[in-house]
Formats: sequence, C-alpha cells, structure tokens
Amino acid sequence: MAEPASIPPDARSGAFDAHHPPSTDLVNQCVHCGFCLATCPTYALWGEEMDSPRGRIYLMKLGLEGQVRLDPTFVNHMDNCLGCMACVTSCPSA
Repeated sequence: MAEPASIPPDARSGAFDAHHPPSTDLVNQCVHCGFCLATCPTYALWGEEMDSPRGRIYLMKLGLEGQVRLDPTFVNHMDNCLGCMACVTSCPSA
C-alpha cells in the first residue's frame, strides 16, 4: 500500500499553489483497490493508469509531496478526466 501523502515542512506547496491544494486527507483515503477502473471511461478507452481515478489521485499525492511538477503531462492527465463521477459509485473509500 502506498504511503500517506504528506507535505514536507520545507516544501512551498509542491505542484500546487498554497491557496487551494488538494486535501491530503482526501488523497490519503484512496486505498488503490482498483474498483474505479471498471467504471472510468478514460481508463476504459486508453488503459493508461494515469488516466484512471487512482492514477490521478497518485499524481496529486506526488504533486503535494513535491515529487512532480505541474507540467503539461500532469495537466493532460488531469484534464482527461470527464468529471462524470462514475468512479465514486464503485469506491469503497468514498
């Protein structure tokens, strides 16, 4: 299981601005079970982990920790989300 997201004390805000970064509590709720994969249209189309809900949550975790930057690749994976919320109905953590 992945380690909980944490913001290093010396990090400014990783990939996110300091005003409204993703909630570490919400990011840490994901147990990476994969139930969301079957309901995610973008994962069904492309089969790319980073275009699945748990992949996007993992990207947010890495962004919060300062391990990835808010670059075009990161933004592309986030923008590919349709916002349909189908993943929420299959998520045991939601």
